[in-house]
Amino acid sequence: MAVSYDDILHADLGCLEEAAKAWERMAKKFGTLGQDYRDHVRAAVDADSWQGASAKTFGQWGRKTAEEYDQAKGEAHGVGALFRLAHATLDAHKKAVERARDDAQDAGMDVNSRGHCTMNFDKVAAKKGEEVADGYRENPKAKAVVEEKWTDRIKQVVKATQDADAGLCTTFMTDPKEPEKGLPNGFNGAVGDDVVKKNAARAAKTYESIKNGGTPSPEKLREAAILARAHGDDPEFSRTLIDSLGGPEGLIKTHDRLDDLAYYDDKDHKKSYVSLDKALATNLASATKNPDSAFYKRFQGDMEKAGVKEYDLKVAGEKIPEESGSTHHGQKVRGYQSLVSLMQRGDGYGKQFLFDTADAIRKAEDEAQGGDPDIWDLMGDFGTKQDAHFAHDPLDGILDVMSHDPEASTEYLDPGPEEKRDNLSYLLNKRDWNHVDLGSPDPAGMNDPDKENSDARQGLARAIEAGATGEQPIVGDGAARPHATHTIPEARIMNQVIDQTDPGMGGSSLPENLQRPIANALADYSSDTHRSLYRGDDASDHPGVHGSADNATLNVNPQKLVRVMRGVSDSPEAFAMMHQAEREQIRQDISNLPPDVGPTSPKVTDSMTRAGATMGAFEAIRQDRVLDLRDDEMSEADWNAKLKYHIVGGVFTPLPYVGDAVQRSIDTWTWDEGNQVKSSADTEAKQELTRQWLSSDSQIRHMVNDWAASSESIDEDAPGLSTLKSRVVMGQRDDTREQAAGWLARGKD
Repeated sequence: MAVSYDDILHADLGCLEEAAKAWERMAKKFGTLGQDYRDHVRAAVDADSWQGASAKTFGQWGRKTAEEYDQAKGEAHGVGALFRLAHATLDAHKKAVERARDDAQDAGMDVNSRGHCTMNFDKVAAKKGEEVADGYRENPKAKAVVEEKWTDRIKQVVKATQDADAGLCTTFMTDPKEPEKGLPNGFNGAVGDDVVKKNAARAAKTYESIKNGGTPSPEKLREAAILARAHGDDPEFSRTLIDSLGGPEGLIKTHDRLDDLAYYDDKDHKKSYVSLDKALATNLASATKNPDSAFYKRFQGDMEKAGVKEYDLKVAGEKIPEESGSTHHGQKVRGYQSLVSLMQRGDGYGKQFLFDTADAIRKAEDEAQGGDPDIWDLMGDFGTKQDAHFAHDPLDGILDVMSHDPEASTEYLDPGPEEKRDNLSYLLNKRDWNHVDLGSPDPAGMNDPDKENSDARQGLARAIEAGATGEQPIVGDGAARPHATHTIPEARIMNQVIDQTDPGMGGSSLPENLQRPIANALADYSSDTHRSLYRGDDASDHPGVHGSADNATLNVNPQKLVRVMRGVSDSPEAFAMMHQAEREQIRQDISNLPPDVGPTSPKVTDSMTRAGATMGAFEAIRQDRVLDLRDDEMSEADWNAKLKYHIVGGVFTPLPYVGDAVQRSIDTWTWDEGNQVKSSADTEAKQELTRQWLSSDSQIRHMVNDWAASSESIDEDAPGLSTLKSRVVMGQRDDTREQAAGWLARGKD
């Protein structure tokens, strides 16, 4: 009996995916058992110590047993592949039925449990107006035509689902050929093998047609995407598919044609082409997962040649209009630009594949390795949102892909204990980032007029954040981790970033796209920077990375640290991120103070002195930024307003062992005056209130008062409280602020 519309909508397909996973686990276990049998049982049998007829007979049976383990592994793997195919196929068809139902409902239909559509006049009136609804009320034939149209559409997708279900039943019931190895009537490793090969051939046929300029039907596109997705984790399928397309060059041409169709030639079916491209990226990931395979070595060898060849791609070719008369209309792209564009559509790539691809791209561009720094240059800025599907800078693009795997980012960027690995140093200081071609250098070769794309270093920035923190890059307004821990390689990356992005005395800001991600990374190291900014700890006397493998500490030269913090603070969001993390560190220190200590306690003065030092450094950085904005009063107001928004809106982490009353008290130094600013109606008064609220004077006053208020044994007239504020905390604030201003070339050193 065929499945009905209602059956499809309520089908739980998760069981198919779970079944696939179970069979794959079984295949893995059979593989382990088979290897154990060969390593221990067969090895003992094959030893010279056992001779004669019995040894020969057992050897024959032993070989059969080993083959049977292989057959069992193959059968389990094959059945798992069949279940994955069933899940992918039925899931795609179920979604098609749901889309048809949703479209009918959006058109004003009520859809019953059999998929029959009836017009709902109220819905039609709400969407198209009462006049249209009244027209259908008065014309039952027109109403019936519309209802029948939507009912037929649902019937079509239901029929397609029924056909797919019947096809899967046939596939599952088909008897595969008997294996030549193993035991008679034993396990059959051919189960699923034919299906995988046939499906790879079917998918390849559609991809091949696209590569050669054809435009397959929507049904063929859907089928190829389902097949590629169903077998996406199967290396054999993926390698067969890529080899069928012609290896790396065929893969590049197929992706380029899919991109042309999606964004230029057939935009109406963009989703289908992008879906096919994503499936192809998944196949690439599984095909290259094993760097020891013959396929991998062949692929990388061929890719090095294809990666620097030129190919047609409309996103580049159409960038310069034909009517401009420029010879750059129809400009071509390099293979690595297309490969990385494809990779950005997928995930799950093996670390070695990421590293080898990055190394090959660098080799093609690095002059020190015989490369051409201008190899990726193109006319036009491709850093815009509309061109985001094209990895115009493939090295920055592969770093963006790598940033989704923090462990890989750390390993790739880690300079090592003696800084012998230069990937990070090359990217920060030596690489030519000017890939917008503006013409030829002057005759003497002294001036290259090229410039950077507007998205230059975005991939590097995300890889630095992932590599230095061991976490996925922060998205949007997310907060930094409080009191994070780091490995030694992560800390080495952060240390080298600070050392090599230090702009020096009176130096310029860091490149715009590096600012927020590096600030995010610095915020992750707030417990270390909190210590380094307090000169009393003499962090500069013992610079570098210390501690254990998984709990490293970072001692940073405070001068370099302040200048880098200033370098990222053109972005108010970046400054706010670091400021918020520092507040968290101060709050933690305050919460750790014993409840019975007074303002003259060494523990209190030490904690408050450190707070004063970091507030002084942040004040110097903020004032330096404001001085740079003074030529444009609105820019200063704008920067302050954005900063206030992000600081007031910051996410606080509840502190352990601190009661609600104390927690609220500690938090008031963020909120009180911020709310005064919000309530002010006068623009100039509001700007002045903002300046006062952002000043460390205000923050210190709140911090000390709130700490005192949180203690049961201290009142506002307690001896030493005024001295703690004015001399201890503000005195340290003044000293550090003056020092930091000097490091920024704004005052005395």
